Amino acid sequence: MKIFIDSADLKEIEKYLSWGICDGVTTNPTICLKCGVTGGLEGIKKRTIEIAKLIRPCPVSAEVTTDNIEEVISQAKEYSQWAENVVVKVTVIDRQGDSLLPAIYKLLSEGVRVNVTTIMTFNQAILASKAIEAGLKNNPKAKIPNFISIFAGRISEEQGVEQAAKVIKNTRQWLDFHQYHGIEIIVGSIRSPENVELWSRSGAHILTIPPQVIAKSSLAARTKETVSQFINDAQKSLTQMEKM
Repeated sequence: MKIFIDSADLKEIEKYLSWGICDGVTTNPTICLKCGVTGGLEGIKKRTIEIAKLIRPCPVSAEVTTDNIEEVISQAKEYSQWAENVVVKVTVIDRQGDSLLPAIYKLLSEGVRVNVTTIMTFNQAILASKAIEAGLKNNPKAKIPNFISIFAGRISEEQGVEQAAKVIKNTRQWLDFHQYHGIEIIVGSIRSPENVELWSRSGAHILTIPPQVIAKSSLAARTKETVSQFINDAQKSLTQMEKM
């Protein structure tokens, strides 16, 4: 299983690269704003290119800012030129509830890597996967993997964490059964270490984890206490050994 860092902060990303746990990065304009990016789309472009260079060849997802199909296609094509490891985030539907699969299918057919996002149901997941797979078949030179992002945190808020796990598990089984090897499941909107534990065992290829959740996941009170005991005991033992 891979971990994608949900951040646009270069220092944070460098930190988790140094830990050996960063397999990719996901961003959006809101994340960029929180991480101090300025200058509108040009600022996002500059930061995305910096991230892409930093983590190459791992992917960085950049999100389109429209749900108009023609504009989605145009923006996605532009973003894909920023760096070879840029993947474009496109929502599965628009604000009116109409499908954006036509845009996704066209982008894959033209060689643009996508991350189909805001997926909340098994049905949305398999339809998005079908569109991606069809686009890949149209373009044998298309890059893989492409991604479907299941928003497990939002599912769990409405229907419980077990339902979120069920959607992930059923989608993974479906992808494996039909041998859709060019598609990976990203689980997003992770809120807690408990989410990390449950959903990493539910068949996700990737967890997108915010830095604050990574920090909490690396800690345990009992472990901290035990480390302190080990170090203190070791230092006392060394002192006694030096006196012998």
